[in-house]
Amino acid sequence: MGQEPATQLFISHHSSKLPIALELEKSLAKYGVTCWLAPRDVEPSEAFDMAIKRAINESCATLLLFCSKSDKSPHVKRELILADSSRKAIIPMRLEELAPDELAYHLASSQWIDWLEQRESTIERVAAKAHQLAGTVQKTMTVDDLIEHSGNDETNVAPVPPVSEQADEPESEAVYEEYDDWEPEKAAPNWTLIVGLAALFVAAVAGFLIWSTMGRDEPVPPIDLTEIPSKPTDENETIEPEPEPVAKPIVPKPLPADGPSFDCTKASQRVEFLICNTPELARLDRTLSTVYKSAMKAAGPNAPRLQRQQRAWRTETRDTCPGTACVATAVRERLALLRAIAAGNLDVPRDRPRGDFRSEFSDAINNSQNQIADENMVEQDRQNPN
Repeated sequence: MGQEPATQLFISHHSSKLPIALELEKSLAKYGVTCWLAPRDVEPSEAFDMAIKRAINESCATLLLFCSKSDKSPHVKRELILADSSRKAIIPMRLEELAPDELAYHLASSQWIDWLEQRESTIERVAAKAHQLAGTVQKTMTVDDLIEHSGNDETNVAPVPPVSEQADEPESEAVYEEYDDWEPEKAAPNWTLIVGLAALFVAAVAGFLIWSTMGRDEPVPPIDLTEIPSKPTDENETIEPEPEPVAKPIVPKPLPADGPSFDCTKASQRVEFLICNTPELARLDRTLSTVYKSAMKAAGPNAPRLQRQQRAWRTETRDTCPGTACVATAVRERLALLRAIAAGNLDVPRDRPRGDFRSEFSDAINNSQNQIADENMVEQDRQNPN
């Protein structure tokens, strides 16, 4: 069976971020995603505007490398306008911690992806979303399935360097300076044709006026619009306005009883695929969602802090687990803490420095003996459900 055609992403970027765009292209290649970059992929003698329009139409989405320079680049703004007109999704990837200014209108309804940390997880999300938009894979496929689907070997792809090593290079700025300041060339007006058409129009109007006055002895009297009878109306008749259509309420589709607390059709991360495909993890996720809601009610004024800590635990602890046993251990530890808060036996802890959320079980991830114990615990819970 032949290999599936590759999924293409159009990368909109400032020329100073070309090294990051090239590294992203290498990392996305192992998931079967190719990238189109300007001006590198513009064919010889092809117009820039037509080449960019064609590439956006042939791509499943536009990946924006957002920074302070791309926010003020008129070239990037034109690319986003073309993407909107072609009904192509825009995936903004934030390279710097700042809010959009010139591009705020085009990014108002888009979900941000940060390149500041967890770069490998970011690449997985972008690749999964690209394949979903292109329709080349099913939504329930895992990241490993995406790598197998692309036919690439992960060891052949160079690792993504840290952001500190991807500094702006003055050579790239100099080479592509003309590309960022490029404006489409305007065609010069053909004044000879314009003058000829204007003279022809004047001659036609003069000829019509001369023809219309020939053979008339007296001018035609003007028409009195008041003498034209109007449509009879009934004075007692009342015109009732048409009732406005009532919008039907949107009823959310209920989640499966044996599934997790989120919709698996919208899963985009590796751990989410793992939870959807493991019944034991799905049950733990449902229990965690119920206990978390009870803890939020009991937290009172500390509810925002608990919500912030829950989000940090999910991204920095659960989503970094390599397998089923690690995810089960992380969820059970979090359940013990949330149950104590919900019962009023424990106050919401103070915020800890970033990176400390993994300290409670980071040794268990790298310790093979603890992993075996976690797997045995999962088997016992499966035999004796709550």
